[in-house]
Amino acid sequence: MKKYDLIIIGGGPAGTPVAMEYAKLNPEKKVLLVDKNGELGGECLFEGCIPSKIMKEISQTSKSWEEIKNFKKEILQKRSKAAKENLPKNVELLKANATFFASHAIEIDNEIYEFEKCVIGVGSKPNIPNYAGNGVDKIWTNVDFFKNMQLPKTLSIIGTGAIAIEFTQILADLGVKINLFSRSNTILKKIDNDAKQLVLENLKKHPNINLIFEANIKEINFENQFEIIYTQNNQTKTIYCDKVLSAIGRSANISNLNLEKAEIKYDKHGIITNKHLQTSNPNVYANGDVVSGFPAFAHTAFYGAHIIAQNLFLNHNFFEIDFDKNSWVLFSNPNIATSGISELEANKRGLDIIIDKYNFNIDAKAQITHTDNGFLKFIVEKKSLKVIGVVIVHQEANQIAGEAALIVSNQMKLKDIISTIHPHPTLSESFSNLSKQMMGKWMMQKLKNPIIETLLEMERNI
Repeated sequence: MKKYDLIIIGGGPAGTPVAMEYAKLNPEKKVLLVDKNGELGGECLFEGCIPSKIMKEISQTSKSWEEIKNFKKEILQKRSKAAKENLPKNVELLKANATFFASHAIEIDNEIYEFEKCVIGVGSKPNIPNYAGNGVDKIWTNVDFFKNMQLPKTLSIIGTGAIAIEFTQILADLGVKINLFSRSNTILKKIDNDAKQLVLENLKKHPNINLIFEANIKEINFENQFEIIYTQNNQTKTIYCDKVLSAIGRSANISNLNLEKAEIKYDKHGIITNKHLQTSNPNVYANGDVVSGFPAFAHTAFYGAHIIAQNLFLNHNFFEIDFDKNSWVLFSNPNIATSGISELEANKRGLDIIIDKYNFNIDAKAQITHTDNGFLKFIVEKKSLKVIGVVIVHQEANQIAGEAALIVSNQMKLKDIISTIHPHPTLSESFSNLSKQMMGKWMMQKLKNPIIETLLEMERNI
């Protein structure tokens, strides 16, 4: 039996940062990092956020598909190699499938590995739709697409979440004819209506995109090409295409872990943890989208990894997660960037808020760069004037999303942002412009109070 101070299952953004941070803080400790592929980076690097952004970055250029494929391969190899080279010396990387053997041990190829502490960061997998027809088992997911890197002439995409929208717009710009299927009459159901409207308008205008709303897919068959049978407006319809890609959500990779043997509780959404990301087994933590209710973003997993590493180092659960500070970017056209609580969520919670927007059509930098569509929106707690949510809709929203994250994470108030001197002309000065706009309206409202008017008049006469 081999013994380790810390065993981490999963070499993606939920696992690798824990190994690196903990090992550097504890150079005398033995750390084992187990990954089924023996690589570092997880799906984000190899089949997710990185390759999709590579495609988006150069989809507007004159580069050929082969050049795009080669560039993707080059970037992925560079990042994976660098991650391995930067592993501390006390971290052992093992290519294997791990399963729990007991509350303090895992099993790999009939060999037992005992641990003091363990972290599960094995991520999630794409859901495969359960339709009738002989073509279902030939449907692509994002994993299949990036593994094959084939560019079909026609592609049907099922789903209208973040992955579906990014794939639709990127591939349509690369010349692929897209059929986008939605069971509802809109897209991006978890995003504020005003934020997704510009994206929806661009989808409708794109010559290579065919939006199929309120469609209920019944059957998918394949013989030389795909046949999709669906109902819409009480009519049965059929469409044909070269490939089909499913983007209808993800499921936690927990089926082969034997969690029961380690006394780890879970539900249909993943492993159950407390606010410290500790499981029902106090010696085992879980991080990333293997966790029930965890936002499925690589950067949020990095955030969780830091919390776990620090708590392990202190040997005490001092730090805890706060997903109300989470931020993310949809690399659509235009980008949608959010931080904190959305307007939808704030209303759902019954919070007393004020909301206002700064339109980029009056912004100097946006006018100069011919990107004056979109807006910046603040969701502000009415009593404290603290910014609890930010939404940015703009072609370059990803470039200023970090400031939105800092504002929310540090619980900044409107006056704090106003006192920040932003350079001009930049998109970032929109934050202070909106803050001044909202503070001005708030002050005008306050001045309508007779008591405030009297106090001000007394102050002037002193």
